[in-house]
Amino acid sequence: MNESDPQASRDALPRRGWSPGVILLLGIAGMLDFIDRFVFSTANDAIKHDLHLSDTMVGLLGGTAFALLYGVMIVPFALVADRGFAARMASFGIAAWSIATALMGRTHGIIGMAATRVCVGLGQAAFSPSSAALNAAYSTPERRSTSFAVSYGVSYLGYVIGLAGGGYLVEHIGWRATFAAVGLAGIPVAILMYLFIREPRMPHVGQDGESWLALLANRPLRDLLLYGVTGQVVNYGITLWGVSFYMRSFGLSSGQAGAWFGIGIGIASVAGTFMGGPIADRVAGRFGFGGAMRFAFWAYLLAQPFQVVQVLTSSLNLSLAMLVLTTTLSALCTGPVYGAIPSVVPAHRRAAAMGMYALLANAIGIGLGPPLFGWISDMLTPHFGSDALRMSLLMAAILNFWPAVHLFQLQRRFRE
Repeated sequence: MNESDPQASRDALPRRGWSPGVILLLGIAGMLDFIDRFVFSTANDAIKHDLHLSDTMVGLLGGTAFALLYGVMIVPFALVADRGFAARMASFGIAAWSIATALMGRTHGIIGMAATRVCVGLGQAAFSPSSAALNAAYSTPERRSTSFAVSYGVSYLGYVIGLAGGGYLVEHIGWRATFAAVGLAGIPVAILMYLFIREPRMPHVGQDGESWLALLANRPLRDLLLYGVTGQVVNYGITLWGVSFYMRSFGLSSGQAGAWFGIGIGIASVAGTFMGGPIADRVAGRFGFGGAMRFAFWAYLLAQPFQVVQVLTSSLNLSLAMLVLTTTLSALCTGPVYGAIPSVVPAHRRAAAMGMYALLANAIGIGLGPPLFGWISDMLTPHFGSDALRMSLLMAAILNFWPAVHLFQLQRRFRE
């Protein structure tokens, strides 16, 4: 590990090794991030019918439009955050994506929809690396998996609210009013972030510490980047098409599909994440950092066969049970993986490292995954009819074994 840990804030960290108030506020902001990101999937079919779009075009709006400015701006925003502006960048990001989501409900054409979706990506590009830098600054390396697990565990409640609550709202008040309601909820959180979180004090460093090539030469970070991009292409594809899958394959309404899918994936994500962080910290305390990475590898690998069953089965109950199981197991590695990113780089490069991860994992993942599997669904429709989306997501589930290869390589680097 390459960890240089400066004073995390102007006040000393509490003896427990992390600052619960700061981490909780970051988690709530992250929850709104997930709500505004994934509520779109509950409105997929409604937007498709209202604007007369194909699955491919809906995927482009939900994924690629979001990723345009997200991918372009996340690294510049990360550089600003690393220079002592992480809290202010996080506050700006929350306000930007919240306003854009609210305005999405006022659009009446594909151009306006794409423009607001691009601005959602802009706001979340400012928040993502800044949030990770703040999380790492307000926790010690020994408690970092737990700190990130708590933050992301709270964030994953956004799955439940965005998918289950979003599905209910879309069914009862329409997709336009839904976007307005969930968007405006973020403004108070942006204000709290600006007023109450102090900027971390960062060390002064020389020029050789500023090289991007030094980050790219970091082999553990490269493994994490490859894990992120391969995993998120599939995961975003499955998540953003999950509600439509249950609607088309099991005949559920948008409210029913959003509720079952959102509650299943949301509660399982929260439970797995909350369990995985402390377990990884205990394993690391006994076997070192490599032990935590081995735990993450096995948790992720064991989850994947159940996802194949989830997509293939014709039983709704079995599919939902497999959804909960695969999500819980996969979520066990959230804390150790996200905690590893700032732990394998110098403290003054945390936001930059997280920016690179988010650029590759989230920008490429959400930019490529939804339109890719939407396009595959369109191509398979003449052959499989209403089961075309099922076959598309089956391909996604099989591809989800690939990220485990990079976690395996990562844990080997730290084997003693």
